[in-house]
Amino acid sequence: MPLRLHLAAATALLVCATIAQAQQPPGVRVRREQQLVLSRVPVGREPELRVAPGLPTVMRFDAEVVHVEVSHEGPGRLVWVDVAGHSLLLEPRRELASDEKLQMEVVLAQGPARTRLVFQLVSHPGEVDARVDVELRPRSVRPELEPEVASSRREDGPFSRLVFSGVMGKSGITAGMFRGRTVGRGVLANTAWDYRAAHGRAITFIVLNVGARPWFASEVVRLPVAGEVSQEGSGWTVSMAAPIEPGGTGLVVLESVEAAGVPVLLEVREAGGIRSVRVEESR
Repeated sequence: MPLRLHLAAATALLVCATIAQAQQPPGVRVRREQQLVLSRVPVGREPELRVAPGLPTVMRFDAEVVHVEVSHEGPGRLVWVDVAGHSLLLEPRRELASDEKLQMEVVLAQGPARTRLVFQLVSHPGEVDARVDVELRPRSVRPELEPEVASSRREDGPFSRLVFSGVMGKSGITAGMFRGRTVGRGVLANTAWDYRAAHGRAITFIVLNVGARPWFASEVVRLPVAGEVSQEGSGWTVSMAAPIEPGGTGLVVLESVEAAGVPVLLEVREAGGIRSVRVEESR
């Protein structure tokens, strides 16, 4: 496949993934996506998130998630939550009653600033939120000028984000097959590609979920090589468009802004489980 087409396909899988909403048999929930633009949420008008046991909900923010708390009367945690950078994965442990609402507080960090958002977790008989993208509306933009100012400054496309961030310099981005191997434990991983830019690198691969539960990567751990002391933090982050359902496939993207150095030896781990993918670059 030509490089330009492959890059476009990978970007489309990551950024523009959609969940088909075909007719569902009775009792099966339609998986939907939401895109929310928020600055602060007025009390009593918190956005509702439709959740269900066995169907994880992925939330992606344009800021780092530093705290999540779900209010619940009773012993133990009713909602399982896992946080990884700008993402969180949540799933209730039981079906919520039709009139039951759980308040979820999410605190985001943009540098020293903190933003508190509140959501209401509810149950719906026919729908569940599979993915929710949340964007913080700049508070410095006056409402009457917002359409004009925001549209001229907003980074809408993936290439504009690469340019404005300084990742894609004059040398552009080069791509090729990943020189190494991806070894799955509990999942299968193949078709790995390596993208390099002036100030960063990305490794992508396809995961086939052969298990009985959805698979969602939550962290990247750097594995020490022989003679090397283990270090905290891998310098890499992981992104996925949505959890991979049993029997399904999905694209996983690893990225780092660190300069290329020694060959990578990483392990991509799922949220709250033991299934993983080992990424080992040839030396």
